[in-house]
Amino acid sequence: MAGNFWQSAHYQQWLLDGQDLIQERRADLEVLTEEEYHKVMIFFANFIQQLGETLKLRQQVIATATTFLKRFYARNSLKCIDPLLLAPTSVFLSSKVEEFGVISNSRLISTCQTVVKNKFSYAYNSEFPYRTNHILECEFYLLESMD
Repeated sequence: MAGNFWQSAHYQQWLLDGQDLIQERRADLEVLTEEEYHKVMIFFANFIQQLGETLKLRQQVIATATTFLKRFYARNSLKCIDPLLLAPTSVFLSSKVEEFGVISNSRLISTCQTVVKNKFSYAYNSEFPYRTNHILECEFYLLESMD
């Protein structure tokens, strides 16, 4: 952590203005409108919130996971990695970063299946399609994207 905000990685890499975001989201905005894009981000922020509440995580861990998701998609297209995979991956990573403790892989997958089936069945007709190895592989892409 930098002692000076103006020298921090947050200031240098993650304070993006509107034009930068539009340029980064260009591929997504060819398919979605700006409003639809924001609704997708809100949907997955709610998904992370439900995962966190079901796993009984601290709000700080949930907020960090949401930040990770938004930072990843600030630099990458929604087509790059399925947000349904990135959301639990960001929860998994944020639990490590916030020193909450590592969440059991089987518990995370079963919780994802439960949340998708019970809370988000209106959006997803099938089961949660990803397994532990997908989340562990996606974790490296998330870490790489955030430097």
